[in-house]
Amino acid sequence: MKICAVIAEYNPFHNGHLKQIEYIKETLPDTAVVAIMSGNVVQRGELTVLDKYTRAHSAVLCGVDAVLELPYPWCGGSAGYFARGAMDIAKGIGADYLCFGSESGDIEELKLCADRMKSKEYTELLDKLTREEQNIPYIALSRSAYNELYNSEIPDGANNTLAIEYLKNIGDITPITYKRTFPSSATAAREFYRNGLMKDLKNTVPSEAYGLYEWNIPVSNDCIEDIILWRLCNASKEELCRYADVDLGMASRLISSALESESYDELMEKAAAKKYTNSRLRRCILNIILSTEKDHLEAKPVYTTLLAANEKGCKAIKQIKKQGSITVITKPADHSEVKEQFEFSAKADKLFLIAKGQKTADIFKNKPVIL
Repeated sequence: MKICAVIAEYNPFHNGHLKQIEYIKETLPDTAVVAIMSGNVVQRGELTVLDKYTRAHSAVLCGVDAVLELPYPWCGGSAGYFARGAMDIAKGIGADYLCFGSESGDIEELKLCADRMKSKEYTELLDKLTREEQNIPYIALSRSAYNELYNSEIPDGANNTLAIEYLKNIGDITPITYKRTFPSSATAAREFYRNGLMKDLKNTVPSEAYGLYEWNIPVSNDCIEDIILWRLCNASKEELCRYADVDLGMASRLISSALESESYDELMEKAAAKKYTNSRLRRCILNIILSTEKDHLEAKPVYTTLLAANEKGCKAIKQIKKQGSITVITKPADHSEVKEQFEFSAKADKLFLIAKGQKTADIFKNKPVIL
């Protein structure tokens, strides 16, 4: 059975995601669609709006054949770490294709950018600029290096950025992209959901998924603001610099801002700076709370967890377990073979359950949703 991997967050699953699944089914009708989906933390440095099993359930209800987890810390990493971790899993399950949306829609343009950004001349110039221009955001420096070397621009857009990172790590998998023109937005769906605007949410997400959202309570970083403020108020700058992507300037800003803040939103407002994007600040805060170091992100994932599947997806998972090169856990309790990485990832799941008001022991009671 051929497998088409989709790397996603489904935070939450909305109509744009449904269009992508329909596109894959039309283009590759005899292929199993296997989503590699972020766990309970997403790349923008936030807890997910719904738990990973509910989000996976909604995806399978809407046509995805199986959902596997991209565990923490890769699901909470910057674009490079996120893409590399997800692509390691895609290779590990023996995916034949990778389908992703992009603002460009031009696979050759994106491949060219990926090849150029992997080159020695580009990486050396970017390293030089990073050392010399410490007050400029990394993304701006990368664009500057690219323009200086190739007299052209990196295609703008968050999905183009991820697409290029996927292509840097694609290996033998065949990439398929399509131009994103869908008006649906995960950001808008989250805002509707968290603000109780259920009529608006209903117009943004597939009817099959809406029923799951209707009886769940959305989660956000605000739910753990006491933990965040306490942790930062009791830290030293030297300690915080041990954690991934945290430099001395950020450590100083986070501590001083926490001491003067009464809420997570106020912390973010006070800590904001030209050098640090909001996403980077949020990621670093979670890295601190979960003790995530650079070595954790640079390691390869050795496992993934099955979150949901339909009949076709179950056949694909059986094939993956037989022929793939990565461990697929069906029940969290059966993690002894990958104990070290699983237990590190479980810290993020426990944080999510605390935010949701559930017992942390509940993570071991989970099992995949099989339709």
